[in-house]
Amino acid sequence: MNKAITGRITLNLIAGIVITVVTVVVAIFWMAARQNEQAAHSTETMVIGGVQAMTRRAESLANDYGWWDDAYDAYVDGDAEWMEANIGASVEETEIADLMAIVASDAGVDYGWLLSDDLAASDVISPEVVAGIRELAKDMPVESLAARSSFVKAGSDVMLIAVSRLTPLSRASEVDAETRPYFVVGIVLSEERLIDLGRSFLIEDLHLEEASPATGSENVSPPVVDLFGNTIAHFVWTPPTPGYAVLRNVLLPVSVALALFCVVAFTTAFRARRIAIALSDSEKEAVIAARTDSMTSLMNRAGFTELIESEEYEQACANGKLAIIYMDINGFKAVNDSIGHHGGDELVRVLANRVTSVLPPEGRFARIGGDEFAVVITGDSVREKAANAAATVVGCLDQPFTIHGFEFHVTVAVGYAIAGGTGLTPSEIVRRADIAMYQAKNGAEREAVLYNSTMETGALEKKQIETSLRRAIELGELQVFYQPVVRASDLTIVGMEALVRWTSKELGTVSPATFVPVAEETGLIHDLGRFVVDRACQDVSKWPGLKMAINLSPVQLRDPDFATGLLEVVRSYGLDPSSFELELTEGILVNNPTIAKRKLAKLKEMGFTLSLDDFGTGFSSIGYLRQFPFDVLKVDRSFVRDIGLNATANALIQSLVSLGDAMNLSVIAEGIENEDQLKLLRLVQCEYVQGYLISRPIPAEQITNLLKTVGEERRILLEAGREDRRLAAG
Repeated sequence: MNKAITGRITLNLIAGIVITVVTVVVAIFWMAARQNEQAAHSTETMVIGGVQAMTRRAESLANDYGWWDDAYDAYVDGDAEWMEANIGASVEETEIADLMAIVASDAGVDYGWLLSDDLAASDVISPEVVAGIRELAKDMPVESLAARSSFVKAGSDVMLIAVSRLTPLSRASEVDAETRPYFVVGIVLSEERLIDLGRSFLIEDLHLEEASPATGSENVSPPVVDLFGNTIAHFVWTPPTPGYAVLRNVLLPVSVALALFCVVAFTTAFRARRIAIALSDSEKEAVIAARTDSMTSLMNRAGFTELIESEEYEQACANGKLAIIYMDINGFKAVNDSIGHHGGDELVRVLANRVTSVLPPEGRFARIGGDEFAVVITGDSVREKAANAAATVVGCLDQPFTIHGFEFHVTVAVGYAIAGGTGLTPSEIVRRADIAMYQAKNGAEREAVLYNSTMETGALEKKQIETSLRRAIELGELQVFYQPVVRASDLTIVGMEALVRWTSKELGTVSPATFVPVAEETGLIHDLGRFVVDRACQDVSKWPGLKMAINLSPVQLRDPDFATGLLEVVRSYGLDPSSFELELTEGILVNNPTIAKRKLAKLKEMGFTLSLDDFGTGFSSIGYLRQFPFDVLKVDRSFVRDIGLNATANALIQSLVSLGDAMNLSVIAEGIENEDQLKLLRLVQCEYVQGYLISRPIPAEQITNLLKTVGEERRILLEAGREDRRLAAG
């Protein structure tokens, strides 16, 4: 390599160094600015969402108080004492809202309560505001909870008001819609309330600024618009500037790094010839190393990408003879925390060898990342091969791993996709397999999940799920599986949890995590819930003495006739409500605590057992357990997963069991997957357990066979015991 060539290489390297330095500096400042923009946009979105949540709460209160037989009758009878005791007290004593008022449909304020010493309800709800309320409530539907909201001025403050029509719930159709008075709920956007709202989003100075001619015409966001379409104020805060903060922290080290880079790069430029020759000699080894994972000797991401983008695999994809299996392993952290990263590395190697041993000969295995792996399969009957391979992988990883004398369990989320249709590329199949894997992971699925289009987000997919689910309910495609709940001390089956499952002819297996939210959004949850209750009643009647747990949706609980309808169905099968345990999540309690308390008390009075599910995963607190009439506390699987692995998890489980005992609640631990977890739960005297160690969710026929088997085993043991006592007596 002559001097001229060396000189040109050197000049090219110097030019590259300069361009790199300039690019890095520009990129850092650009990213800081972009981060600031994104932070500002994010805080604006959160503020708007917080105000919308406040609006929904006000509308919910207006609906709750507006649809009330007793309130309507008291209004018609002019019973001011009842109004004061039941509605006025909500404002003056519980302070559930800052304003509650009843406004005649053709006049002013009939009743009003306002948490203010300076103003009266009639000062806020002036004749002009009453006219605006009439316009706001115009064409308000009678047959549904449809409160409407807006903002008004309340002295020097801004008040959020929600308006419904005071209606007797049991005879709404008998009342002239036009004569019903308006029920108004008001919440003042006070300085303290806005500060609390802002701090929940890490904003310290969220406040309102009154709109003025100078700002009223500008594009200030978000505005507060009153009943008459006028902008009366703006939400104002100081946007965070995380980009500049990061820039200040990294400026010095980046400058030093760039300086060192320049020194090294210039030195490298003058050694280009020797390096080029050395690289040329080791090119073959470098190519192989770049495509191989050094720890497992499997293909790495680069090698896998190159493989599937080859002409051979693209042709296989075009012919529908290609499948991709994507898997994500959970459990490495426990190994690293327990015996160090060298133990984690050994687990990766052992796991790779185990999976390799169960794959079909045509399968190509790759390690994509730290805990992500992929398999590509080609050939005829690829759908069956992929399904069998994916199921085999899940099965082989159910067995524990022994690393350095310690036994560890890992879990795997597996998704796979099959090439089909025209215009698809191997990269698209990988993307779909990745989506299916995340579907399995998010839904806590223990079987491999096949990709289907419902996993893609968007209105079209949701509509497709809605249409198929509606048809599935009509045609009986849905199934109810049951997972046993057992007494921890002797594993005696004491109850079942009903779990709905759906295998669609068009969509394949659809996870409940996918179709239940759609059912809630579209109202199909009522039909779905009735199906589950009906099927559970049919099956539990064949299993006397067992408790049947049924999950409730917040949407079901909001139905005024839900409790009565549920009781009628249960009694129609000759069953007692005490045989049923209704499982509720904390979301029902957080969103509408007043309504929830009333409705849960009604279900409790009817004889149903109430269970708080997934305790500890969100806003659950002792206050909920004291305030609401629960009988059972279900400890979420996330607490159970780590017991035996660290002292914190053990202490948490101990505390939760003690809490249940102190409050006279039965405690059920979910997600039991191995004997060690069961032993530890017995040690802390947890009363009941549920999980894959006991049984996966299975159809009713298998439950019946299981109960027969258990009963036969008990009979044999009893007879053996009697014989032993007879021989001892003889």
